[in-house]
Amino acid sequence: MLPKHQPLSTLLRCAIFLLAGLPLAAADPLPLMQNLDGDLSFTGDTPQESKEKLQQLIDGIADGPVQGLMWSIGAGSDILYYQTRVASTWGWRRTKYHDDPKWKTRIERCQTAIEAGLDAPRIAGERARTRGLAFFPSYRMNDAHYCSDPLHYPLTGRFWMENQDAAIGASPVAGYEGYRYLLNFAREDVRAYRLGVILEAMDRYADLMDGFELDFNRFQVFFPPGEAAPNAPLITEIVARARERLAAIAVEQGRPMKLVVRVPPTLRNCVWSGLEVAEWMRQGLVDIVIPAQVMTLAHDMPLDEFVRIAGPADCQVVGSLYGRTAYHWPFSADHVEGSYANPVMRTPTAPQFLGAALNQRHLGVAGYQIYNYLLHTDKATVKALSSMRGERRHQVTSAYYHDREDTYEYRKQLPAPLNPGETTTLRLLVGERPAAPTYLRLGLHGANQAYGDVSMTVLVNGQPLHDGPAAPHLVVTIGRRHGIAASPATEAYVQWPVAGPGMVREGWNRIEIALPPDVAHRPLQLVETEIAILPPVE
Repeated sequence: MLPKHQPLSTLLRCAIFLLAGLPLAAADPLPLMQNLDGDLSFTGDTPQESKEKLQQLIDGIADGPVQGLMWSIGAGSDILYYQTRVASTWGWRRTKYHDDPKWKTRIERCQTAIEAGLDAPRIAGERARTRGLAFFPSYRMNDAHYCSDPLHYPLTGRFWMENQDAAIGASPVAGYEGYRYLLNFAREDVRAYRLGVILEAMDRYADLMDGFELDFNRFQVFFPPGEAAPNAPLITEIVARARERLAAIAVEQGRPMKLVVRVPPTLRNCVWSGLEVAEWMRQGLVDIVIPAQVMTLAHDMPLDEFVRIAGPADCQVVGSLYGRTAYHWPFSADHVEGSYANPVMRTPTAPQFLGAALNQRHLGVAGYQIYNYLLHTDKATVKALSSMRGERRHQVTSAYYHDREDTYEYRKQLPAPLNPGETTTLRLLVGERPAAPTYLRLGLHGANQAYGDVSMTVLVNGQPLHDGPAAPHLVVTIGRRHGIAASPATEAYVQWPVAGPGMVREGWNRIEIALPPDVAHRPLQLVETEIAILPPVE
């Protein structure tokens, strides 16, 4: 599968073990895989420049720490980066977006490249294979980006335009009506269309690939409200057909072919979506399952529930590390006003990536997929994930848009109200045994509003960490703040070192926060909670 001239480093050996389904020793670092959505396929002003820039991108990825590459075959589900006989490609029609400054250059570059005969997945796959990366074409099963303006959007395909009655008609997610335009997998013609794209891509890249990825996470809506459970076997049939064709290709090519699926982050969320993921594993239909959120880095996905099923089924569970998180300021042990003077961030820091990775490893994953993030350009995170050492931040994952409803994503614990006379209790996962200076930091919304006389009691696993005025431990943020409706902006942080022996433990920790009943103040919310661990500087 890999070129013989490539040296078998420890990480590369891990990738081979993962792809072969072999067990990893406890001391081995876990393999990393990169998933990119295809937006970087054609970025040059000429087809030749686009090809060269794509090859250079793959070289950069190969020079980094990842061992496998998942490359999206399309911009969404319907506009593919090659001349397809089944779906649509760039330039199949002209819309108002051809003159939109935000789209004009991209459309022209992509259309010119396609007309010149360029095939982005093939260019990426050939380069990946030459550089010793495992290669997996990836297909988004029901991407919703076109739903914002389906009649005109550049990512709307011919099939949707000619079969608008095939849309689900009503969104199963409260608050986002755009999903009503997604294709309805209860329709036989929709399933045949999606399967046709999958089989065409499998045959097209059979000589290059080491398997194929079905991305059910972009997006997790396939049926009208209330119809997912009874129709779930229809999607299982698609997975079975993909498995059947992939097995035949493995025989033809004389090497293993792995079927990879990206799915919602809990089994409950999978069932809500109409995805019988547990049965896929038990029936041997899939080789690698990647539970994942849609948009944000997660520290507390219940991956162990997938692992318990995957083990006996000879299947691997891979964690997902996303290059976006809730708005935050980096952790600072100094905890002074200057620590929070820069603008708030959405890109995770290396300690956040490492904390999430350690938590997912604790729950039993066999590796990680970096999603829509150019890991090789982030030297600090490369170092952290390659060594599994350094500062780390174990966080309670905050809500993002609609994941408070426990539909396509599990219900988040934050934000949470802090009410006088009541105790707020959180579960926080620490995927390691703390053996270095440890801190608890809480992010607050409303803290700079008549907060100076408020007292707070904080317990960690039943042991008191703080009891009394919180103001001496509180710093108001002075940098540019930003938040969203689901997760308001952090206005202040309150922070303590955790000095008690054994107070923070490996695994799940209970954090209890209580305000006394006799303090009146404006509404106060807890929007961030984390345990930061700072090892000695090497």
